Amino acid sequence: MRGILFTEYLDFASDIASDEEVENLLSSLNGEILGSYTAVGNYSFSEFAKIHLALADHLSKEPNDLARQFGQILLSRFAELFPSYFEGAKSGLDFLEQVGLHIHEEVKKLYPDSNPPDVHLVTDAAGTYKLTYKSHRPLASVARGLTEACLEYFNDPHYIAQETIKNGQTEFVLEKR
Repeated sequence: MRGILFTEYLDFASDIASDEEVENLLSSLNGEILGSYTAVGNYSFSEFAKIHLALADHLSKEPNDLARQFGQILLSRFAELFPSYFEGAKSGLDFLEQVGLHIHEEVKKLYPDSNPPDVHLVTDAAGTYKLTYKSHRPLASVARGLTEACLEYFNDPHYIAQETIKNGQTEFVLEKR
């Protein structure tokens, strides 16, 4: 898993808890996690999961709710760190389509050892948009938060009306408000 997700997550954790609480939490996981992360490193998803579950427990939050909150914050961080990916997108739907078609392909070029999730936006004959998220990591709640924040970022009139998990992938049905 790319180190940028670790560093952004730890910044997120420090924003909703305190630096001291996060340090204590990481110390409590001594021996189970590396504990020192860089944005350009590559780390085990199991370490991320241990940190996330420990933070959710510490804050008495549901892990999926906390992951969704992280996804919502992460979108604005991606906009700051990678503004070129956002240029030219006319709407949230346009950007979400680019994630699957171009952005994750660029990530693979930059980091050949990466394995970003498959993200595909399609519309059916009735004009309903479906965003499919498939990953070997269980981060659909982060994807949901990213999607919600993306639609808000672009002032897109769509929202997630339904979420379905089937065949190892999550499908978000997007409807117009």
